[in-house]
Amino acid sequence: MRRTWSILLGLLWAAALLLALPRDGQSAPVASVESDAVRPLVLIRALGPVPHDRLRSACRSLLRTYPVRCEIGEKRDLLAVWSAWDEGRSQLDARAAINVLFRDRSPDALVELDVTEVDIYEVDKPYVFGLASLTDRIALVSLSRIDDDGAERLRRRLHKLVLHEVGHALGLHHHDDPECVMRQDPTTASLDSAPERPCAECHATLMNNAARLVRPGQPALDRARGHLVRGAYDDARLALAETLHAGEFDHELLRAFATAFFEARQYNEAISVLRFVVKQDPEAAEAHVDLGLCYQVRAREGDRELAIEHLEIALELRPDWELVGDHLDALLASAA
Repeated sequence: MRRTWSILLGLLWAAALLLALPRDGQSAPVASVESDAVRPLVLIRALGPVPHDRLRSACRSLLRTYPVRCEIGEKRDLLAVWSAWDEGRSQLDARAAINVLFRDRSPDALVELDVTEVDIYEVDKPYVFGLASLTDRIALVSLSRIDDDGAERLRRRLHKLVLHEVGHALGLHHHDDPECVMRQDPTTASLDSAPERPCAECHATLMNNAARLVRPGQPALDRARGHLVRGAYDDARLALAETLHAGEFDHELLRAFATAFFEARQYNEAISVLRFVVKQDPEAAEAHVDLGLCYQVRAREGDRELAIEHLEIALELRPDWELVGDHLDALLASAA
């Protein structure tokens, strides 16, 4: 069965590449997205019983502060993450839960935020208010330790946690600026004194990321990255093949796919994607460098010569690229 699946996947991969090739007289599809017209979608879902007004409050926080769209999706049953439940601690392992949630996350939303009333923890920590995965673009927020009799206090705490965790999913890192919502607040007392907005630096980064992340094919790229991190290489190849088949890509997106496969040591796929890119755009110097490095690292018979060839092409296109020139000199010296 595994052999049959591999054969079918190979056929799909080949067919997708053929369909992605432009016909005579046509150019390769290039994405063009107006960032003001399209904003990335954040899907909010309850994980277990959660009052709907708290989901709406989380959505309002995002819409008021971040350049995103927001929708409330179908509730998830807690049984869906039962494997992440730690009976001895009576808590949910947040990272293990995100790993489970990834399996059936929405294919359309850029970010999924799950809100739960269950207490959650991370390894080596007694508890966490929330956790997010940039690779998966999934965030998890717990109401367990922030809920009390004060409705307004809960709203403010939830607002800050939602912005913090979704900020991570959109590419922001922790920021030690005391006036930034991306600072770390491990206690409710600290959370209560935390700012309610990102600082100017994080806001600028977020705006740039949001404009880039609306490009067609980005959700598929994120799924492929998630599969590669988990060693599900066939699923990652399928995500790439479907993207090529749909024609929802530009060359920068394909280079990102190639990078993801390269980092997962799936060099054949990275090389196949980059060969397609340089065929469509022979003057893409960066793609030639990527391809040269892929050949060099794969190191099969004949790969060194191919690596040298593509690095030389890159230098012809950009003669002032000193770093590439130094690398090429070292490669030529080692081949002598």
